Amino acid sequence: MSRSALVRSLGLFDATMLVIGCIVGVGIFRTASSIAGALPSAPLILGLWAVGGLLSLCGALSYAELAAMFPATGGDYVYIREIYGRLWGFLFGWTKLFIERTGTIAILGFVFAEYLRRIMPFGEPLLRPVAAGAILLLTAVNVLGLRWGTLVQNVFTVLKVAALGALILAGVRAIAGAHTVAVDWTVLPLDLPRVQSLGVALVFVLWTYGGWTEAAYVAEEMRQPTKNIPRAIIGGVLLTTALYLLVNWSYLLFVPVDLLPKTPLVAAAVMKQSLGESGAVFISWMIACSAFGALNGYILTGGRILYALGKDHRLFSHLGTVHPRLRTPALALWANAAIAIGLVFTKTFEQIMTYSTVAITVFFILAVLGVIILRRRAPGRPRPYRAWGYPLTPLLFCLTMAGFIVDVCSKQPGEAAFGFVLLALGLPLYWWSESGKRRGR
Repeated sequence: MSRSALVRSLGLFDATMLVIGCIVGVGIFRTASSIAGALPSAPLILGLWAVGGLLSLCGALSYAELAAMFPATGGDYVYIREIYGRLWGFLFGWTKLFIERTGTIAILGFVFAEYLRRIMPFGEPLLRPVAAGAILLLTAVNVLGLRWGTLVQNVFTVLKVAALGALILAGVRAIAGAHTVAVDWTVLPLDLPRVQSLGVALVFVLWTYGGWTEAAYVAEEMRQPTKNIPRAIIGGVLLTTALYLLVNWSYLLFVPVDLLPKTPLVAAAVMKQSLGESGAVFISWMIACSAFGALNGYILTGGRILYALGKDHRLFSHLGTVHPRLRTPALALWANAAIAIGLVFTKTFEQIMTYSTVAITVFFILAVLGVIILRRRAPGRPRPYRAWGYPLTPLLFCLTMAGFIVDVCSKQPGEAAFGFVLLALGLPLYWWSESGKRRGR
């Protein structure tokens, strides 16, 4: 094997831990109050989490088919390039990596620092340096070797699953001791205002489910990728959906639904009621670990997107290389970290995440729609995995995401428009890169 190639060392367990670790960040510990604020109904809240899991599964089934067809590092960057051409692949890579992905890394670094400060108090001036330090540390770990990045990912994913398990056990314990609040399970009628509220709450739910695409980015480092990537993506979504439903059930047993919007730190409130102050401290540690693990996962996969982009486009060619001794995309990982740390210190990551969400969702639709296009364009092409429920599952995902885009564009037209402007900034970069290629420079 060439020393310039990535190493196939990841198994099914590693890939599944990567998927779960990237989905379960900090959202499940915090979004319950925002969802209840839009939708104060226990059965509708749980139903919405089930719908969110179902929609994520529809997308996951489609990505599983694409991942089995194109088992190459870069994930949906590769799918979009193969289906729609180099320009669309470049625009996706530009938007995903230099805008949305680095913004996610910056936010996770900042959230980790915030939670760490609650259990190891330090002053406000240190918040951003601690966030940057976490990004640098995990980038160094991933540069040193895939086995180190994977070890960190597996350990911290197990810890965050343990945190979710503790919240679920708290609910079981409360029922056993008859210490739950009175939950109203009456199903309210779905009139127009309530349907609109469902749409608002669904934004938070889908954000909390985000991350199920991550195993696809490390395809060239997977053993038996055509089998293991689909299993990891689908299995990770199913397991996470079950955990999310049970955790929200536990929240509703401890906090009345009318008070839930006023309880932003609901996980801490549940554990404090269940185990006292020690329970609140425990869950704070676990949330910090969850943010740290998700940060590691997005750093690990983000470097692979830039590596794939660098292999294809002259403008980023130096980043499409593998360290000859460590066998990792080291330059891509460091470039990723540098951009994210710049966002941490310039305080622009929240704005960038808001602006880029709509543009990135367009590419998710294009990738999933690509399953239908390829079935028609290349029906005889080998498909080691075929999406269950086709064509309903990809169509349901695409229609829901299109509705999300329309909703955001109508409610936040300025932010949505700016997101598309950021996407369009990739056009001159693409032309510059392609003209340099034609000139042989």
